[in-house]
Parts: sequence; C-alpha cells; structure tokens
Amino acid sequence: MEILNCIKSLPWHPTRRWQTRSLDKIDKIIIHQELGEAPVENVNTYHIGPNHVSPQGCPHFCYHFGIEKDGTVKQANELSSVTWHTTGQNTVSVGIMLVGNFNGTGYNLGKEGPTQEQMISLDALVKQQQSSLDLTNQDVFGHYHFGKPACPGYKISEWIENLRNNILEVNRTTSVNDMSLSELQGRLQQLGYYTGKVDGIMGALTQRAIYLFQQQNALMVDGIAGPQTKKKLFETTPNYGG
Repeated sequence: MEILNCIKSLPWHPTRRWQTRSLDKIDKIIIHQELGEAPVENVNTYHIGPNHVSPQGCPHFCYHFGIEKDGTVKQANELSSVTWHTTGQNTVSVGIMLVGNFNGTGYNLGKEGPTQEQMISLDALVKQQQSSLDLTNQDVFGHYHFGKPACPGYKISEWIENLRNNILEVNRTTSVNDMSLSELQGRLQQLGYYTGKVDGIMGALTQRAIYLFQQQNALMVDGIAGPQTKKKLFETTPNYGG
C-alpha cells in the first residue's frame, strides 16, 4: 500500500495549527465517511474555512488519513497532531475518512457503499496503523461508537464489527480484489513461501511469507497484502484450486 504524503502540499489555515501529542497516547483508530462526494483536497478547503466544526476554520484537514474512491490513501496530518474528528476522542485517536456519501442509520444518504478499492486500502491502512501503534482489533472503532450513528455507514460498520469480533472471511474467492486471508495463505503455500496451516489467521508465518514474496517480486516490502501484492500473487498462481 502506498500512502501519499499531503501534509505540506494541502493548504493550511493562515494562523491556526493543531496541538501535538506523543504517539504513546494513541489508543484507538476511528473510521468515518465524508457524507459527501468531494475529494480530500476539497474537504481540506472546506475545513480550513468557516465550517460546521469551527466558524473560525480548522487548522487543516480534520482527519489523519483520507481514502479516495480509487483507493488512494492520502496522509494529511502527522500522527502526533491532535485533529478534530471525534468529540472527546481526538487526543487519543487516529482519524480515517473515506470519501463518499454512504447509506447509514438515521440519514437519507447515498445508496452505494464504499468502493472495493477503498475497502482494500482501509484494511491495509488499519493493519499498518495497528502494527506501528501496537493496537488490537478491539481498538478499531467507527464514529457511530461515539454518537454519530450514520458514520461511517452500514458496509464499513459491518466490516468494523467483524474485525472487532475477529470474524475472518474464509471462503475461497476468484477475484483478486476479494482475496481472503485463507486464500492468500493457500497461494503463498503453493509457491513455497508459507509453511503454516491455512487457517485465515494473520500470524508470524503468514507475515514472513508476505515479506519474502514481496522481496522476490519487486514489490514494496511492507508485510501488508495490499492491492499490488494480491494482484501479483493472483497472477503467479493461476492454477490455484483452494
């Protein structure tokens, strides 16, 4: 997964800046939807002007990361910045926003959920943040946990609850975009990278297999099975039978 660093390139409020924190204060990830269809750059413009969060304008984009419709992940703030995305939780959380207007409780929102590309990037980004910040699945929340029932919408809320309850997809898929962890393990096993049990659990052997596969296939070596890694794995195991 590639993260585009937009911290400096996105315009800032003329005078306002975020307070800062040490990273050991972070104890959760909170996921949001935009409730609109504008790209991250437009949302940033709205945030630094008078808006619903602050009539004086906010310092910058109010989340740490934004995920565009095509799955592009943009980092708009340092993790040490205390952004304004969830009342009462800002000093201890990382905020992730998905571009889109998704159907959710209590609102007449868009009928469509996030794109598959967004969900793949969300999964990879959350895993990366969990690893770097030493957070568990139970440390991942939706805005609905803190008083906004429509945010981030039905589909992402279901994904969050499955993650928090450690419910993993174990069915074999035929699409690279929908590849489950079990299928990922099976394909890595077929190539000789994975030597453990195909159990749909991300353990040390699975992580090591992903690293080795990435190293030997000219991929970004981050241990995360993102879209490019899955695509290459799909292409190199055309006879995989599950």
